[in-house]
Amino acid sequence: MFFTKKTALVSAAAVCAALISAPIANAADANVSDCLHMAKQVKTALETAQPGTKTDDARNELRFGRDFCANTMYAQGVAHYSKALEILNGKS
Repeated sequence: MFFTKKTALVSAAAVCAALISAPIANAADANVSDCLHMAKQVKTALETAQPGTKTDDARNELRFGRDFCANTMYAQGVAHYSKALEILNGKS
């Protein structure tokens, strides 16, 4: 039961990441709403992830993304959020 639930959550996170990254493919067009949306996705993915090195690395990327977005460097922030999702989804 736990494995099925976790697999469903990870799969849902992967699908969401794919759907979100498609419109943000041109990161130069990123804006504050993209930052907020991606930050929420990363936080949700972190909540369902098993603690470990991957989550530590993803939290670092989350922090970097937040810092860049807070300084109006939205494209760089979105890139860090995307990297965090890749780490959590096992693509890195």
